[in-house]
Formats: sequence, C-alpha cells, structure tokens
Amino acid sequence: MDRQRFLRAMETAEIGGNSIGTLNESPLHAVLKLYCEPRSELHEVDIGGYVADIANETGYIEIQTRNFAAMKKKLSGLLDQSVVTLVYPVAGIKWVLWIDTETGEITPRRKSPKKWQPADVFYELYRIRELIDHPNFRLKVVVLELEEYKYLDGWDKSKKRNATRATRVPIDILDEIDVTCPEELTLLLPELPKQFTTADVAKSGSISDSGAQKAVKMLTDMGVAERVGKRGRRYLYEIREQ
Repeated sequence: MDRQRFLRAMETAEIGGNSIGTLNESPLHAVLKLYCEPRSELHEVDIGGYVADIANETGYIEIQTRNFAAMKKKLSGLLDQSVVTLVYPVAGIKWVLWIDTETGEITPRRKSPKKWQPADVFYELYRIRELIDHPNFRLKVVVLELEEYKYLDGWDKSKKRNATRATRVPIDILDEIDVTCPEELTLLLPELPKQFTTADVAKSGSISDSGAQKAVKMLTDMGVAERVGKRGRRYLYEIREQ
C-alpha cells in the first residue's frame, strides 16, 4: 500500500469536494487506474480485440468494482496472453450521502454501520472460480475509505430502500490484500480453528451461510482446503499444509 501515490492519484483525477458528474468514468475507477499506473498513455490499451484498463511492464490490470461474471470472457482472453491483476475496491469505511431527486440537495454524510469483511470477496470470486487457478491470475483487494452518493428514489416511505447508487468517491486508502496464487486465498478467510465447518466461516467472517459454502467449495475444488470428517451434520474442513 502506497498512501502518497494514492493521494497523488486523487489529485491528478481532481477528486475532491462534490465529484458527482465531473468525470466521464466513475471517480472510484479513475483514481484506482491512476493509482495502479500513473502513466495515462498506458491506460485503455487495445489487446487483441480487448481493451485493458492498463497494460504495463507487469502485464494487464483490470479494475472491476462489481459483477466479476460480466468480465469473464475478457479476463479469460487476457490471461492466455500475460499476467492479469484484477483490482477490486471495497469499503473499509463508508460514508453515505443522499441526493434529493427533485432539488439536487445533498444531505450531510453519515457513517455506515456496515463493516466490510475480507470473506465478502468470495461472493464475486465464485463467479469466475474456473479462472482463479490460472498461473497468470492475480487479485488485488484495495480497502478504501469512501463516500457513497445515493438518490432518494427508493420505494419505501424514506425513499432509501433499494435506492439507486449515483457514484462512489474515494477519500483514502486503508489497506491492500494481494493474492498471487490459490493458496493465498486463505488471506481472505477469517481466523478459524484448525478444523472448521462452513458455519464457522459464516460466523467468523460475518457472511451468509451460502457465501461461506461458496468460499469453502472453491477452496476445496482448488485443493487449498480438504474435507476431513464431520461434526454433527456438518462436514469438517482443514486448510492443507503447503
């Protein structure tokens, strides 16, 4: 993690104050692209019919803020040519601001009580699980403090339920988690006992049972974890020693 480089990227992208609607791309994507590669001439590079966010000496870098499944075909094509680092931003600290759809007025920001957990990343990774053990695949999880702007257009009385997100604006960088091989996916797991169930993963990682099941299935399919027995009606797993 390089905080000074991140702050320079924010300055170059002119992020500050009210950044809504000031960029052709989202403020979050713009800053991360400059953070990963300050040389703008290496951005948006055509690679055999695919446009890579960044192409530099390290290979290709793709910044994806959600829905990994949407880029599966592109990612597969790029992986066969060079090392590809998939950059995924998450909110370690999130401030929420609401936009009145009639007046454009923006409320003072309030800190979201929701806490991001590393295990949350498995929701997205499961969508591209067949690509993760490719020797050219890399993952960089960038943990940020950010502001999230949302329109007051939800369907309940408060107009907040299922409201439309306008944009996310980064404020600071808090941490990075780099995964360079399937074995390092364990960096995204919560602290667990030597033998654990999917319920242990869900409880310790503060994720749903279905999310925990996806995480454990992916790890066992790639040989990172193995089933070693049962505890009651649940299977027990262990992380394999490398």
